[in-house]
Amino acid sequence: MLSALLSFGFFALYSQAVFILFMGNEGFFSYDMLVNGAVGIGVFFLATELTIVMFAISAVGVVIPALRWWYRRSIDWVHVAVLGVVNLYVILGVAGALSRSQQDWMIWLVIFAVSILVCLQIGALIHGTAKDSLRSLVIVLVCLLGITAVAHKETVALLEFGLKHFGVGGNVPVTLELEHPAEAKTVDGRLVFLSPENAYVVLDGDNRVSIIPRSKAEIISVSSRKSPAM
Repeated sequence: MLSALLSFGFFALYSQAVFILFMGNEGFFSYDMLVNGAVGIGVFFLATELTIVMFAISAVGVVIPALRWWYRRSIDWVHVAVLGVVNLYVILGVAGALSRSQQDWMIWLVIFAVSILVCLQIGALIHGTAKDSLRSLVIVLVCLLGITAVAHKETVALLEFGLKHFGVGGNVPVTLELEHPAEAKTVDGRLVFLSPENAYVVLDGDNRVSIIPRSKAEIISVSSRKSPAM
């Protein structure tokens, strides 16, 4: 139980670390999100964590039953066969999508690397002892930090994909109506991140991140369809 709690807590902290890396990469820091949006960002991190786990199992989940041989010297071939078929289907689907588009294959390489590490830890929790799972967690921690350090741009792109999916950032096209004393002004730009109090936007014709209070602007539309797929 302690190993499971430590693993869950670590992956939650990892999601937060990636979010901080994302803010540094975009050139802003959302104080209000960390203070007033603690609940919302916690839910987002939980959704991100569950999404990573679900994709990891669907893409390379065969690692989990295979680890039973490593820890117990026995194996359930039914689980291996079922997960193997599912994993092969997902891998072929990803390979087909990459061949038909101009998506960055390095991003998917990072996704699969993280997925393998997640499945290694799940396998250690299921089949190994407490000492095995703690040892595995240390190895996973070191490897994840190494991946983040070497491929930080690709790691940030994973978070951007999640923000785009929920329509709260990731450089999706946005239209804002700004309030002025005389008349309203409509502007277009890219929504970097939407916090409870501010909209962090790169306006068209400007490379800087503008912080616009949500009380002073009305978001007319947010579209992720115009943004390139990950």
